[in-house]
Amino acid sequence: MWYIDWNTSFPSADCNTVDSLGAVPLITWEPWLSINNTLEAIGNGSCDAYVTKFAQDAKNWGKLVYLRFAHEMNGNWYPWDGYHNGGSAGAAKYITAWRHIHSIFDSTGASNVRWVWSINNTSVPGDSWNLASNYYPGDAYVDWIGMDGYNWGGGSWQSFDAVFGASYASLSAFGKPLMIAEFACAEDGVYSKADWITDAFSKIKNNYPLIGIFNWFNINKERDWRVDSSVSSGTAFQNAVSDPCFLDSKPSN
Repeated sequence: MWYIDWNTSFPSADCNTVDSLGAVPLITWEPWLSINNTLEAIGNGSCDAYVTKFAQDAKNWGKLVYLRFAHEMNGNWYPWDGYHNGGSAGAAKYITAWRHIHSIFDSTGASNVRWVWSINNTSVPGDSWNLASNYYPGDAYVDWIGMDGYNWGGGSWQSFDAVFGASYASLSAFGKPLMIAEFACAEDGVYSKADWITDAFSKIKNNYPLIGIFNWFNINKERDWRVDSSVSSGTAFQNAVSDPCFLDSKPSN
């Protein structure tokens, strides 16, 4: 899984690299646009030329690819979230934009693309208009549902269940396959990242049966999220993902 903005064409070469490794690409497609009213602009067709070319190139690539458009829309940190697109009017604009670009992909015949609608585990702000469910584009427009969440540590240590339990329960009601599109745990001077990792994968295996894909956010950024930020955390991760339940062949749908 990686991130591209709307100045970037469909990344066929990178997708080929992923495919050569026996994996399936998941592209987080971020509409960073130098215009106001991002969602309204997408929904009214202002970006159609770019979207159409991207869809055609995705079709021409021809293999399975997951496309995660405008993720974490229930936060307040992206130009495509509801907060920056009219507040209480934002969810409707988001749905219009999503359905519009989905229709373009349909019209080009890009049936190899799987659409991933991906929320943040907490809504910011927490007002009723910003509930994640308000942004759901509809069953006909979503193939997978994703959720993002982190254990930030530093005085706000949270278990895996605390990060994802509520989101999993609410998203399960949509009847779609689920993925953890982004997750990770910080190193912490008091709590054990290794123990958190061991518990997280045990919970995914035993208590979260709808999760078919997960993506660890493996980077040293706001925190050192890397699986091997310490020897103990790297060992815990290797031990956890060696469980046969996590070693299936690559997804086919």
